Amino acid sequence: MLDSTDVVHIWHRAGNPTPVDRLSLYAQALTADCPIGAYRTLSDAQEDMAILVLFRVDRPGATIASLHQVPPLALSGYHQLLHDLAREGLGPGGGFRGVGARFGHSPDSARHQRVDTPAFRGGQL
Repeated sequence: MLDSTDVVHIWHRAGNPTPVDRLSLYAQALTADCPIGAYRTLSDAQEDMAILVLFRVDRPGATIASLHQVPPLALSGYHQLLHDLAREGLGPGGGFRGVGARFGHSPDSARHQRVDTPAFRGGQL
């Protein structure tokens, strides 16, 4: 498994123009929530979680619901970070621990509320 420093080096080598200190925040958030290792295909939900982890560096209060309201082009930088890892044969393992780490923000910003919603089972609406 890679640590955040390794991830920053990969992104920097890939030519990402983001300042290293910012890349470090993204790498810390990603490696804190999910081990980075050999590439494996993520499900849509796992990819959403990876994007959410990165997005929360910039928007600490973000949720999956709020992430889905963001225009796709606005998320392209986060997708590029994952793509740069994939080009090196690496990526998140998919076992996200809690999507709670928010680096560069106060501990109070790490609080989030879990909302359980029942799945639609068919029938009339």
